[in-house]
Amino acid sequence: QWYQRRVGEAVVSTQSTGAEEDITYGLPSLTLHQHLDESEKALLQLEKRSFELLLHACAQSTYIVGMLNIVNQVGQTGELLLPGVAPKQRLEVGFIGGGRLTKHIIATLVHHGVCTHQDIAVSTFQPEKLGALAKKGVRVYCNNALLVEESDIVFVCVQSNQLLVLKREVAFQPHDFLVPYVSTLTREAVSGKLGHGNILKTDYHFNEQAGYYLDEPYQTVPLSLQSEETIDRIFPDPPADELGYVFSDSKWMRDCLLIFYRHLLKLNRDTALHNFNRVLFGTRTEIYFDPRDLRIFGGMNEIAEREEQLFDIIDVGSRVEHLNGKMNNILPHLKERFLGFFKPKSSEFSVFSEAT
Repeated sequence: QWYQRRVGEAVVSTQSTGAEEDITYGLPSLTLHQHLDESEKALLQLEKRSFELLLHACAQSTYIVGMLNIVNQVGQTGELLLPGVAPKQRLEVGFIGGGRLTKHIIATLVHHGVCTHQDIAVSTFQPEKLGALAKKGVRVYCNNALLVEESDIVFVCVQSNQLLVLKREVAFQPHDFLVPYVSTLTREAVSGKLGHGNILKTDYHFNEQAGYYLDEPYQTVPLSLQSEETIDRIFPDPPADELGYVFSDSKWMRDCLLIFYRHLLKLNRDTALHNFNRVLFGTRTEIYFDPRDLRIFGGMNEIAEREEQLFDIIDVGSRVEHLNGKMNNILPHLKERFLGFFKPKSSEFSVFSEAT
């Protein structure tokens, strides 16, 4: 509305002065915020919320891919990655949708060293628009079913009205692991639309009373994520005085733990719990998980005995009572690992070694 009103003023101005057809002619300034009325200024928080949502998605994606590469390495070799050492067999990362969110997440994954362009594939209706990424080594095509089949993890970056189309195009298998970024729907709603429970999704919460903590809302995502203050607010369940416009709770971190553990179970059931604790807590044996923490409520079976149950992360997450009760106590230790992915890197790959 502001744009249309200003265009109208510019047209009158050009007609009266005989100036060339330039909608900027006669405007005192092109600084948008200086010309908004009070009702329009009230909507400016939406751009801040949008940028914070972007930061959350990029940070969480980096953590997920980085941690899965770490658990994949330790599950196969028994050795934790040292700083600056690339995993021998990295995960194949897929994206459905080739828009702004996908491009930002890919840039962040590569910038923070958790994967390379060659590890990534994108399926989009307009692959010709991703020529720049293709030149860097990203595989770009238009085939959602093929992408899901070839990827270890799939980030779904489409609007909510595309989910039913995606369900028709792809016959999801129980082991297909999806990370959907559809902020307008709850995790249960996304699961219902896709007919698939093996998903990891954050249900974001919004705090419209929060002050904006970034100096410049349009600075680059990687630069923003190198701020410890920013990461403090992005990490799930921040203190009340550190809430941003957007925040999430510990359910997301709990579901991450279940996914990491499942991956270790698939590689080596006998060593899964030991390696799980090593990756998360290093030598802090006093906070190690025991089998009881990963037992599903309503039965005597541990997850380690029935790994197939983990194909429905949403269902399992509500039934691991001991794990849910333990989350608040272990969040500070998990936060150290989370922070480590966003410190400035001196090499292409630089992930945490075993914590001490």
